[in-house]
Amino acid sequence: MPSLHSLLSEHEAQINQHLRLVASSRGHPLGKIRRIEQQSTVCKDEEVWTYLLACGYAIAGARGVASLAEQLTGNCRLSLPEDPAIWLEYRPMTPRLREARSHIDLSIGNIAVDAGTKGGIALAGGPDSTPWVCLCEMKWESDIQPGVENDPHRNQLIRIIESALYYGWPNSALDEVYVTLVTPVRFRNEARKLYYRKFNEYESDKGRILDELRNCRLLRRGSFDAADRIEHLRGLRWKTFEELFAAIPDSPISAGIKQFRKDYGKYL
Repeated sequence: MPSLHSLLSEHEAQINQHLRLVASSRGHPLGKIRRIEQQSTVCKDEEVWTYLLACGYAIAGARGVASLAEQLTGNCRLSLPEDPAIWLEYRPMTPRLREARSHIDLSIGNIAVDAGTKGGIALAGGPDSTPWVCLCEMKWESDIQPGVENDPHRNQLIRIIESALYYGWPNSALDEVYVTLVTPVRFRNEARKLYYRKFNEYESDKGRILDELRNCRLLRRGSFDAADRIEHLRGLRWKTFEELFAAIPDSPISAGIKQFRKDYGKYL
């Protein structure tokens, strides 16, 4: 079997028809994949694993994007935008002053480039009757950040949830918002992880989300209030990399991706 780097390079144009990736100062994932294969080293880089998942679904076109969307949201009735894509490392606007936009590992839904920004995204316009968005936080071995510079109690997951609620505001047409955490299955019940504790708190009681957002030290932009949008959070979900890799559609690169995961996807 050819190297995965060779397979991805050969089919890059087809993949990129439905994949959007912000240029990173850390280098393109393809370069990392080549080094991993050359050095035969274990890969602990969640950016690489997220990229491989995205490639595995994007190469299948709109069908692949739809399949990934259903798994991440749990909703099989979502309508895709006219130009469906999987967005990696893009940044929606935050509702908080003095806080930079968060890099979202993977986004999917009604998304457009936010004009005048570098790597920013905003709600896409169009005739869709029920626009939606899903923002995903991907963790391989690391935990979520417990705080930000201006508020040590504002964790990474609550930031993403608030950014999702703010997405498209004040456009009330965005009725369906999803936030999905993706980790290896072995950490699904790992109580020492901060994301385990926070996810279970937020999933069981949306009031906990609002309480933490009210206690945020950072001022809000304009009149935005998460309490007015919390009913649109249709799903706070937890998926595993194993589930998503297993469901990658058959394609010229699918076997290579699964073999790469077997060879280099060891955990702690």
